[in-house]
Parts: sequence; C-alpha cells; structure tokens
Amino acid sequence: MIRLNKLYSEPFAFESIEFKPGINIILGERDETSNKTNGVGKTLLVEFINFALMKEFKRSRLAKIPAKDFSHDIEVCLDFHIDDKHIVTKRSINEENTPTIYVDGIRKIFSSIEDATKFLSLLLFKNDGVSVHPSFRSMLGLLIRDERSEFKSIVDCYDTKLKIPTDYAPHLYLFGISIKLYREIKKAQQVIQELSTAKNKIKDDIESITGKKLANARAEINDLDFQVKKIKQEMDMLEGDKTFDMIRDEVSSYEEQLDILRDKRAIIKSEVNKINLLSGDNYIDDKEVIELYNKLKPSLGDNIGKELSEVIRFKRKIDEFQKNLIDSRKETLTQEIYSLDESISVLLTNLHSKTAILKQSGQLRNIKILFIAYEKKLEELSQLSTFIKKYDDYESKIKAKKAEKSAKTLELDLSVSNKKNVITEFQETIFSIHEYVMENRKCSFDLSVNDKKEVFNFDLRIFDDGSHSNEREKVFFYDIALLLTHDIFVRHPKILVHDNIFDVDTDTLIKSLNYLSEKSSCLEDAQYILTLNSDKISEIDKGLLNLDIDIYKRVTLTKKNRFLSRHYQEK
Repeated sequence: MIRLNKLYSEPFAFESIEFKPGINIILGERDETSNKTNGVGKTLLVEFINFALMKEFKRSRLAKIPAKDFSHDIEVCLDFHIDDKHIVTKRSINEENTPTIYVDGIRKIFSSIEDATKFLSLLLFKNDGVSVHPSFRSMLGLLIRDERSEFKSIVDCYDTKLKIPTDYAPHLYLFGISIKLYREIKKAQQVIQELSTAKNKIKDDIESITGKKLANARAEINDLDFQVKKIKQEMDMLEGDKTFDMIRDEVSSYEEQLDILRDKRAIIKSEVNKINLLSGDNYIDDKEVIELYNKLKPSLGDNIGKELSEVIRFKRKIDEFQKNLIDSRKETLTQEIYSLDESISVLLTNLHSKTAILKQSGQLRNIKILFIAYEKKLEELSQLSTFIKKYDDYESKIKAKKAEKSAKTLELDLSVSNKKNVITEFQETIFSIHEYVMENRKCSFDLSVNDKKEVFNFDLRIFDDGSHSNEREKVFFYDIALLLTHDIFVRHPKILVHDNIFDVDTDTLIKSLNYLSEKSSCLEDAQYILTLNSDKISEIDKGLLNLDIDIYKRVTLTKKNRFLSRHYQEK
C-alpha cells in the first residue's frame, strides 16, 4: 500500500500540500484576475509527486522549468507510507539521478535512480508472495496516468508521443495472472523476430549468389554436387595413371620456373624504363642568354657568355661519359630481357606440350583447367551448402521457438482461466459503475490471451464509446473498478491519481462525481487524488452534485495563486 502524506520543498519554493485517506481534490478555480482555471499548476503538482516517486527526469515536466523560475538545487520532498514503512524522498533537479530516501528516519543515499527505484520496488512488493512483479515505476505508470496519454487506452498510460510499448505487467499483477509467463512469451517473440531477420538475410544472400529463388537454389545444389563428383571422377582416373603423376610434377616445375623468370623480367623492364627517363639533352641555349643580358647592359651578355660556354663544355664531357655508362647498362639489360623472353618461350612450349593429354574420347583437356574447374565448383557448392544449412538451422530454431511460445501461451491461457472468478467480479464492478453513470448495462469487458504480438486482449466497451469524452470515461471506469474489486484490491497499491480525466459532458461528470461520493467510504482504505476545474460544474449543476468538493479539497489553485506562485515559459 502507498499512502501520500505531504508534498513540500527544501528550501521553501511552494506551499506544502497535505493528503488524506480517501478522496483528495486538487481544484482549479477562477479568481478576480481571470476566469480561466487551466494553467494554474494542477498537472505540475502531479508531476512533482511523480518526480519525488522517481519518474525518469527527461520525461518529466520538471525538465522544462527554467532554473530562474525554480532553482535546480531545491529538493522536492514527498512524505508517504509504503505499508508500515514511513518514507521521505528528497530529490533535486541538479541531483536528479542521486536521490535521498529516509526510511523510518534512517537516511539512504543512492548512486543512481535505478537503484532507488529497485529499493522502492522491494518495499512495495515484499509481502505479496509473488516472485515476479512489475517494477515500481511501471506500476505507478498505471496508477498515475500521464495526462499526455490523453486517456485513449485502458492499458497504455504514457505520453502518446513517446510511443512506449504496451506493458501488461502491472495489469496482470493486479488480476493475479502470471507475469513470468507473459515475459517469457514476449522474450520468445523477440528471439523469433531476431531469428527471422537472420533467416531472411541468408535467403537474400542465397538468391544473390544463385540469381534464383530459394526453392530453385536447392536444385542448384544438386546440380553442383553432380558436377563436382563428375570432375572428381575425371581427376581420380588421371590420379591413377603414373604418366599423369609424372606430367603433373613436370607441369608444377615449369610453372614455378615461369613465375621466377617473369618476376625477374618485370624487374629488369622497370630498370630500363627508368634509364629511358634519363636520356636526352638538357642544355640551355647560350646565345639566347647572351642576347638577354646584352639587352640589360651592353657587353654584359658577352662576358657571361664566355663563362657559360666553358661550363657547358665541361658539363657535356661529364654527360658524355655518363651516357656511355648508361647505354652500356641499357644494352646489357636489353640482352637479359631478350634472353629471358627466349627462356620463357621455351618453358611455355614445354608446359603446353606436357599439359595437353589425350582422353579416351579423343578430346584435348588441360590439366590445370581441370584443377581450376574442380576448385571453383567445390567452392560454389561449399558456399551455397553452408548458406542453405544456416537457413534450415534458423528455420528449425524458429519452429522450435514458436512451439515453445505456443506452449507458454496455452499455459498463460490456463492462468487466466484460473482467475475467472476475479475477472467476473471485476466485470460486475464495471457493470455497476456503468449502470450508475450511463443508466444502463450496455457494456462489456474481456480479458483473454491471443497469439498476437500484444499477447493479451484487454477490451472494455461502454455505451456510445469511441468519442473523446467516452474514452476518458472508460479509463475512469476501469481504474476505479480496480480499486473497488475486492480480489484485486488486496494486491492493489491502493493509490490512484487522475489528472484532468473528466473532459466529459456535464451530465457524465456529475454522475461520475456522485458515484465517487457514494463509494467514498469504500475509498477510505485507499487514496484517490483527482484534479478538477470548478468551471466544469455550473451553479445550477451544483444542486445535482452529491460530492462535497470543499470536504475533499486539499488545495485551490488560481491564476493568482499558482502552484509555483509564478507564470513561466517552458523550455
């Protein structure tokens, strides 16, 4: 059981709010400054409660409050009970990941929000006798629905924009249905999805390799296997022949010699190419130089020309000597290339003569080509066989996992059947609420197991449902029925917070509030916190209202008296 006592801050940042057992109303009122009751801080107050109960900061509206309007060092404090344990949580925005929790006055500091949440989970579920239960925060997700869920679904409780996957665990826990089986089925679904993805990837690879559909690729394996065996038979026939063994050894020797000679020839040709780059005259025209300098200064070019001619003559002697050396080296290398070409030609002739064999059919075949063909076909066969084996392995694993999932689904269905009395009692509670508010019993509730991704079907139908307002009323019926059904109440944390749920027509609102008034004594053992705008109820309608708002009102918020005592722009 969770029971809130007080919400406050350290140091002071907003007026503290005290809560009591039973119905608690957070009221939005008009004042002399404005007729509007929205934007006064009702939802923000609920967000502060959620923040103190370890809601993830990045999903909290506190993350959007500028520091100048609410210091990030201020601790949001919540005094509450979990069963007989007196708890006080203290958490600031600056240290949102390291909250402090006091348990019966003993201080506990946590290094992460995950550790704090696990600790609160242990306290909340320690006496339930169930080995598998929801987390503390997933349980509170159902009990403190996010207003941004728009109350569109009885099972989805979070901001619709976040697209958080549906989690049935908190619902199953309240009905006493096995969460363990549910999670095992969800895990099996995930494994099946991963195996299917891998299988489809292998299928694409097979079709890419063969250029054929998977069914035809299996036939391709048979053909490849036949081709490999046929080539192997030909090789086996050759292997038994001594002449073949001799030819094979000679061919191998010739190929080795050819590789050596070709490498040597490539090196020599590279050196010759470098020598060719060095050939040619690289001299300046001394007459042009003399003419240029004479233009600058008379006789200057003639003087420079004499010295330049001597330098050029000296350089020509050196170049001539160097050219003789290079030409000699080039001639030697050219002879070596010619000699290598001759040797290679002789080896190729010998190789061709040795590798051509006459088969019984009279056709000439090349031994080397036979080897290459065998290796190529063997590689294709091996690769394709490996892929198809992997595909078949994935297929087998998927079938096994699906069979396991089906068995778990049947087991889970049995678990639901064992709770038929609880479901029937819950249905009767729904019917009675519907009869009170809608004045008929044209409603239904179905809780069943299916073989789809969701695993469960939680289907509540009410009179004229489908509209925006009736979807909200449907959630109200469902949540209140969880509190008022005895066999569910024993497992219920006994707290429920509805923020702005009554965006409905006036008649439905009056009857819903009157139902709460009628069940107020039953709710004394729980805690129901409701945000409500006073302008939803006109002066005329108040005469029809049995719920005394003033008795259950815990705080009144107006444009002048906002929750944080100021108006701010969210980040």
